[in-house]
Order: sequence, then C-alpha cells, then structure tokens
Amino acid sequence: MQRRTFLSSIGTGTLSLAGCVDSLGSDDSNESTNQDQESISTNDLTFDVSIEEHFTETHPARIHVTLTNTLETQVILSTGATPPFTSYVSGSKSDETRLVLVPDVSEAESPLDWIGETNPIPTSAENGCWNVTQDVQIEEIGAEIKLEQGESSSQRYDIYGYQNDSCPSPGAYPFEDTLGAFRGQLSDDTTEHEVALGFTVTLDEDQSLSVEKDDPAVTTAED
Repeated sequence: MQRRTFLSSIGTGTLSLAGCVDSLGSDDSNESTNQDQESISTNDLTFDVSIEEHFTETHPARIHVTLTNTLETQVILSTGATPPFTSYVSGSKSDETRLVLVPDVSEAESPLDWIGETNPIPTSAENGCWNVTQDVQIEEIGAEIKLEQGESSSQRYDIYGYQNDSCPSPGAYPFEDTLGAFRGQLSDDTTEHEVALGFTVTLDEDQSLSVEKDDPAVTTAED
C-alpha cells in the first residue's frame, strides 16, 4: 500500500478523452469504444457489509466491509488509510446520537487521532455500554491500492458509541464514503471515477444491530 499525506494529491483533475483528429476527421466509434473500455459502472464493483459480532459484556460490536472488483481488468482505488471504507463517524445532527468505527489496525496505522487521552478505547463495557468519550480528529492519510480481477479489499471495524454517557440510542446510523477509481493502467488519459459507498447500522432497544448496505454509486469525476 502506498501511503500519502493528502488524498487529493492523486487524480485531483481529469483530462477529457478525445479521438485522434486528422484530415479525415475523428472516428466517433473508436472514441466511444475507448471510453467504454475505460469506464466503470455500478455492476463492476461489489460492496458488502456483514456483522461479525454484536455488543456483549466482553466485546463491542464488529462489522466486516468488503469491496470486490468484478471487472476483467484491474481497478486502481484512491482511498483513505484503511480501505475500503474510510469514513468513521456516522452522520447525525448531534454527537449524542453518533457511532464511531474503529478499524482493526495498529495504532501507528490508524488515522484516528484522539484528543486528550492517547488511547481512549475501552477494554470492557461500562454500565453495559461500549462508548468512546474523547473527541477525534481524522488524519488525511491516503492510500492507492490495485485490485485485480476478482480481488477484494476488506477491513474489520469495531463499533462504539461516540461521546455518549449512556448506551447509543436505538435508531439508524448512516455511514457514507467516497473514493476515486481508475480502470486499467493509469495514464494521463485515464478517466477518473468517483465511487460512493454507504451503509446504515440500525440499533434495536436491546442493543442488537442490523446492517443495510447500499450498492456502489459510480460517476465520472467531471460529472
């Protein structure tokens, strides 16, 4: 994995594809074929989220996230430090109703920079709850990974309540992320795509959870 300081350092702009122009004019059919060969569609990437553990007295909940390349050629992903999913705090109007995902990586590899304590991750449940009470900053550490045909990128994430004094409230907690994707070999003319990934963690009254994932939404970066 190639690490870099800012995700925007790779592929911040995209050059338009154009056919060759000569005295006979451009070949529209060849241009269309080239674009098809370099395009990525929703069906070319498979996104899956599964539950590995529910909340118990001995461990937090855990999910497993996987992104698979189903194309017949390689895909290059421009992503964050813990691919395939690098958005760690659920969307919400209030910190009181948020969850935080903690990737299963070493402290040196983690992009989560906790404010205050060096490592506020609890080792046991407090009053039956798994919460992280410290605020967090996310380092903009990026990665470029290559997925060959049929290859997957996967990661495990532990789930904690974020800055809660009690157990997370029952309800739906959405997570959304966007990464860059390039089909085939990278060149100045390669079309950059944006892939939107998302899923929703739903907590019940008894703190059991379910997960519903969205299909990847793929657009060209210039759209």
